[in-house]
Amino acid sequence: MNGISGFTSQMRLTGLSGFDTDTMVEQLMRAERIPLDMLKQKRTLLEWKQEAYRDISTSLIGFKSKFFDIINRTTYMLSENSIKAMSCISSNSSYVTATAISTANVGEYNIRIKQLATADSLSNSAGISKGIVGKVTADEDGSLSDKLQALEGKKIFVELDGVSKEITLGGTTAEEFKQQLEDALDDAFGKVTINGVETSKFDVSIFNDGTNSFEFSINTKAGSGATKVTVYGPPGSTEELAGLRDLGLTEAQSNRLSLNSSLLSLKNAFNVPLEFDEDGNASFSINGEIIDIKSTDTLKQVFDKINNNDKTMAKISYDELTDKITLTSTVTGAGSNLEISDITGNFLTALNLDKSTKGQDAIVTINGETIVRSTNNFTINGVTYNLKKVHEADSKGDTITVSQDTDSVINNIKSFIEEYNKLIDSIYGKINEKYDRNYPPLTDAQKDEMKEKDIEKWEEKAKTGLLRNDSILQKLVYSMRSALYEKVEGVSISLKDIGIESKSYSDNGKLYLDEDKLRNALLTKPDEVTKLLNGVSSENPTYSRTATQEQRADRYKKSGVLQRLSDIIEDHVSTYRDKDGNKGILLEKAGIEGDLSDTKNTISDQLKDYDDRITDMISSLTRKEENYYKKFSELESILARMNQQSAWLSSMLGGSQK
Repeated sequence: MNGISGFTSQMRLTGLSGFDTDTMVEQLMRAERIPLDMLKQKRTLLEWKQEAYRDISTSLIGFKSKFFDIINRTTYMLSENSIKAMSCISSNSSYVTATAISTANVGEYNIRIKQLATADSLSNSAGISKGIVGKVTADEDGSLSDKLQALEGKKIFVELDGVSKEITLGGTTAEEFKQQLEDALDDAFGKVTINGVETSKFDVSIFNDGTNSFEFSINTKAGSGATKVTVYGPPGSTEELAGLRDLGLTEAQSNRLSLNSSLLSLKNAFNVPLEFDEDGNASFSINGEIIDIKSTDTLKQVFDKINNNDKTMAKISYDELTDKITLTSTVTGAGSNLEISDITGNFLTALNLDKSTKGQDAIVTINGETIVRSTNNFTINGVTYNLKKVHEADSKGDTITVSQDTDSVINNIKSFIEEYNKLIDSIYGKINEKYDRNYPPLTDAQKDEMKEKDIEKWEEKAKTGLLRNDSILQKLVYSMRSALYEKVEGVSISLKDIGIESKSYSDNGKLYLDEDKLRNALLTKPDEVTKLLNGVSSENPTYSRTATQEQRADRYKKSGVLQRLSDIIEDHVSTYRDKDGNKGILLEKAGIEGDLSDTKNTISDQLKDYDDRITDMISSLTRKEENYYKKFSELESILARMNQQSAWLSSMLGGSQK
C-alpha cells in the first residue's frame, strides 16, 4: 500500500510479524513532518502577503488611470483645463458650435459665416460606365434581316435593381428590334408616373446603324428612379434561349460598376478600356504618393489603397445612383491640394475625372473682424469654432457665449475626493488590520478533515492583518498626506483656502469638500487654484524615472498637489525602470500580473527559496520514512528467526520428553 505519510509511493508488505508497521511509521513521521508543515504555512502567508500588496497596486493603478491618464479626458485632472474649465454655448448649433480652453476670455462672440471651407475634388461630368452596349451583325452568308429573323423569339434575362425578368427578342429591322425590346422591358417591369407623366424606366438606343450591323445600348432613364440594369444569359444553351451571345453581350454586363469585381473583369466596363503592363500591373500617383495596383485587385481594393493611406491626402468613392466617381482632397482651403497622374497603365485616365472643383477658404466675421481660414475648424484666443453652415445674406450671425464652467470642475473634484478617500480607507485598512495568530494557514491534513465552506471562512480570517504596520504602505500614505498640505512654491493659497481639508487626525487624511468655498475660489482666483492643484515646475515639467534627486526635489516643491500625488503613485507602481534599474516600489516588492515584475520581485524570490527548502525537506523526510520501514523490516526478520528457533526448541523439547 502507499506510504501513509505521503512521502513515498513504494509498495510494501508489512505486519507479517504481527506489528502494525504502517501505523507506527505514520505516527513517527507525524512528528517529523511538523517542521515541513510550518515551512509550508510560512510560504502560504508570504504568498497571501504578495496578493495583498498586489491588490493595493491594482487600486493605485486604477486611481491613476482614472484621474492622471490623459486618455480618460473626462476625468483627467492634470491639465489647466480640468481646473479652469470653460463652457461655450452657441445660439444656433446648426450653424456653428464651439469649445474653449482655459486661456479663453469670458464673453460673447458674434460670428457670421460668409463662406465654408471646401476641398479640391475631381469627378465625372457624365456616367463612368460604358454601360450595356451590344451589336447585332449579319452572318457572312446572310443579311441583317435574316439575322434579326433568327433572333426572333430568343430570350435574355434582364435584372433591374435586384428584380430579374425574362425578355423575348423580336423585330425584322433595327427600329423594330428597338421597339420590341422597349415594349418587352416595359411589360416586364412596368412604367413609372412622375409629375403626372407616365414614362419608361429604360432608355434603349440604336446607333451605328448600317447595312450589315447596328449597335444598341440599354440603360436606365434619367429621372425614372431606376438605377442599375444587368443582363444575363438564360440557363441552358438551347437555340431558343441563346439570345445573349447573338446580341454581342456578355454575362452580367451592367450599366453600373461592381466594386467587388476585379479590374481585369472591368477592363472594358469603362468608356476608356483599362490598360496594364505586361505583368498585369499599373501604378499612379496622388499628391506624390505612389499607389501600385494589380489587374487581379478588385475596384474596392484599389479604392481602399487610396482611402486607407493618409499620405495620399485624398478619398475616392463611387456613387451607384449617378454612376460617378469622386476623388476629394482631405485638405480643405484654397490652393492646389489634389495632384494626380498615371505612372504605368492608365487607371486614372480610365476614370475620366474630367470635372474639377477647386477648394475655397472659410470666410467669417467675429465681432466685426473678417477671418479667413483654410478649414472649418479653427482656434482663436482659446476658442475653437466648428463651422457648419453659411448664414443667409440678411442674417446678423449667431453668438458664442464663453463662461467659466465651475459646475463640471466641482463635480470632477468631488469625484476625485470620493475615490481618494476610498483609496486611503483601503490602504489604512490593511495597515491597521489585526493579525489573528489563532488562524494560521491550514495544513493539508487539516483541510482533508474540513468542509469547503469552513476552509473558506478559516482562510478569510487567516489572511487578515498580513500588512499590519507595513513600512511601505505607511510611507506611501504619509507621502500622500504630506503632498496635499505642504506648501506649493509660488502659490499663496492652500487646499483649506479653497474648501478642501481633513477634519481630524483619526480620519487618516480623508478629505472633505466645501463646495461653496471651492466655487468662490474658482471664480475669484482661478489661476491660483490651478497652480495649487496642478501647476508644474518650468525646469522639470514632467515626471521622469531617471530624474536626479535635485530634479525630483525641484519638481516636488513647485508642483501642484495633484501632480505630486500622481508622481508618488507612479513611484510605487511604475512598470518603467529608474536610473538604478528598479521599477515601482510595490512592483519591486511584490510584482504585478502582466509585467515582468510578476516573477521578478522580492517576494517571488523568497517564495522560490521556500519552494527549494520544502523540496529538500520532503526529500529528507522521504529518506527518513524509508529508513523507518527498513528498520521495522529488519526487526520483523529478527522476530521471524526467533519464532522459528523457538518453534524448533519447543519441538525438540517435546520430542525428548516422549
